[in-house]
Amino acid sequence: MSTDEPRTEPTQPRPEAPPQVIAEAKALGSPMIVRGILGVAFGFATVFWPRDAASPKHLSMGVDIVDILSISYLVLFALTLVYQGLRSPLNVRTAVFGQAVITIPAIVFLFLAEQPAELRAALSIWALLHGLIELWNYRQLKSHPMASDFLIAAACHVLLGVILMFGDGFGALWILGFTGVATLIAGVIFIIGGYSRISRAKQVVAAKDSSPAEAGTAETSDAEDDEPDTPDHHQR
Repeated sequence: MSTDEPRTEPTQPRPEAPPQVIAEAKALGSPMIVRGILGVAFGFATVFWPRDAASPKHLSMGVDIVDILSISYLVLFALTLVYQGLRSPLNVRTAVFGQAVITIPAIVFLFLAEQPAELRAALSIWALLHGLIELWNYRQLKSHPMASDFLIAAACHVLLGVILMFGDGFGALWILGFTGVATLIAGVIFIIGGYSRISRAKQVVAAKDSSPAEAGTAETSDAEDDEPDTPDHHQR
């Protein structure tokens, strides 16, 4: 009798990224962590910042307070983008600097904003432009490990821009709340992604350093096994 053997194909090992790609991903790790910490800090600030409350059910916030918080975030965010651009691969460096540049008109319009509609327009246009450029960066970095971090960040900002663009009845508090949620989500993703890139690069370097030592040990063992046995001439 013949037994049917299961027709299972061996699992192909996942191809390892080239050393240059690993090095580029590691270089992006630190800027991503800085961006992530800034986004998380701004997100928590939007949650815990004191509100004006005539009653617990009617919270509000002045446009001037939201302007100050948003401008402070965008200024620091632009600086982190410059830091990221200096460490980015050449194929996305110009785009990252472009993300820093588009914060300038947003900051100017926020300085001039006195009504929630003006605040909403400034942040929605900035979020849409930033998200679209981030999506382009993702397409350029698809060969990098964990490139989906940029896709998630792009989706958060594009969605924020769409929500603010169609939120005609939003007050300053709602605008700040949605902006804080988007930056918080993107910030957590970037912190995890940046740390993962640095850790993976270290693992690759450690594996390469240990490989020559293991190879040398194996060659020494083979050489000892190949030595001919010599008789002991001192035995009588």
